Amino acid sequence: MSRYSSVDLSAVEDRIADLRRKVESLMSEQVSPAVSRASGRAQSLAHQAGDLTRREAEQVFGVVRERPVATIAVAIGVGFLIAKLLRR
Repeated sequence: MSRYSSVDLSAVEDRIADLRRKVESLMSEQVSPAVSRASGRAQSLAHQAGDLTRREAEQVFGVVRERPVATIAVAIGVGFLIAKLLRR
């Protein structure tokens, strides 16, 4: 006779089903709301970052429109410095 023959499989199955219910309850009561809050916060931060990026880009484009020659000169200077650094 095996040592597992005395184990009541019905009791084990009942215990597993009870644990499954508890895990499902925990997920619906604790984890899901926390994930939902984190998702909402991430969406809010992404929206804020998008707004900030848009405002900064508009400001840069405004400077380029106001001072096109200076912008080109700065771009050339930065390109020259990058080329010098990459040659080393």
